[in-house]
Amino acid sequence: MLESGFIRIYRSMLKWEWYDDTNTKAVFLHLILTANWEPKKWRGKVIQRGQRVASYASLSSELKISVKKVRTALNHLKQTGEVAILSTHEYSVITIKNYEIYQDGASQTANEGQSEGKAGASQGQQLKKDKESNKDKNDKEDKGAISYSEIQSLYSTICKSYPKCTKLSESRKQAIHARFASGYKLEDFKRLFEMAESSPFLKGKNNRNWQANFDWLIKDANMAKVLDGNYRNKGDDYNAGRTANGKGNNEPHTGECQEESRPKYGHVV
Repeated sequence: MLESGFIRIYRSMLKWEWYDDTNTKAVFLHLILTANWEPKKWRGKVIQRGQRVASYASLSSELKISVKKVRTALNHLKQTGEVAILSTHEYSVITIKNYEIYQDGASQTANEGQSEGKAGASQGQQLKKDKESNKDKNDKEDKGAISYSEIQSLYSTICKSYPKCTKLSESRKQAIHARFASGYKLEDFKRLFEMAESSPFLKGKNNRNWQANFDWLIKDANMAKVLDGNYRNKGDDYNAGRTANGKGNNEPHTGECQEESRPKYGHVV
């Protein structure tokens, strides 16, 4: 009989209809524990994974319950579809249906000795350490190239007139990464925030009371326009350079930007 390896039992079994039937529960768990974990030959026949050869008498002896109780328990299990039984005049081949549910994830096999089990566990721990090490290495390399937290700190320190940036979400990191990939450096972000802080227009002093925010500033087109000086302070006349139709040349011209940075309600995460 198997004495090593393990099976997987879920707590949902507590709601199983036969859980409060001591004999049926005992027989079912015993069958799961003693079924073949891999196909094996027995008297010229192949007993498949999830099957075992047994008789009422052998199960009665193994479980120390009467043959009658074993027979009743097996009938219960057949009725509700837990097992299928192919009987002969000498023995029965009992198949546990959905056997994989109880074996999924079991890494120790029945014929593994203690030393092999420990070796497998050690190898698994080493693989886990290697993965963690690679992750730390990748994180350090990424941080070495792009210091997201430093950019957030620059914004918080310089752009005191703007909505706060309290969290660097993945979308924000992706936007920052894209700016670096296109050639921008850390000092460009510093200059971006300084120019934004010195721009009354971007801080809300415009005909729509519209205000920029962190997400708007780090967009590719917007960052370029700010650094090009399109929003620089032109004195007390915030509408300097307005066109004949009354629209400013330096106002955000897309609905997307306006929706992302409504007045006084900057995107705060």
